[in-house]
Amino acid sequence: METNTISITLWGNGQIKGRWLEWYNDVGSIFKELGYKRTHIGIQSNSYANKKIVTVTRKETQILQLLQTGEKPMSMSCYSLDKEYKQASFDYNIMAVRHSNYLTLIFNESDSKIIDMNSVVVNLKQYIEFECGEIYQMERNEMPLIYAARANPPDAFKSLKVLDKF
Repeated sequence: METNTISITLWGNGQIKGRWLEWYNDVGSIFKELGYKRTHIGIQSNSYANKKIVTVTRKETQILQLLQTGEKPMSMSCYSLDKEYKQASFDYNIMAVRHSNYLTLIFNESDSKIIDMNSVVVNLKQYIEFECGEIYQMERNEMPLIYAARANPPDAFKSLKVLDKF
């Protein structure tokens, strides 16, 4: 597992622009572009009780049915995890999270050569009432998702290197 990650994070209101099913499908396309398969899903919703991440093979149909009803979850996450993973927070190849106030895509630094980041930013902007965004590099063990969620101030992350702001 690579130590360094690249993240594309957009901040703003992630609830106004519904379309959760379209976001899910677009994220799946990004995973494929990078050579990964979506293996796990997490969702926080009023009508979905399970708070754990689950395998796509077991629960995707149920979650897709929920999204087709037009329900707007509080958050949703997609992961590509190896079979032997121990903690999804650290052992992902790629992770995408849509939350009520941000969207983020976190992937291995080596994959940044494959992906057109500007295209990803344009694509993701359609799912959030965009305020601002960043592309940044960070060590996986510092949990880039915590930075995306703005749970800690930027100076709390020793390996944070902002590559682009928009």
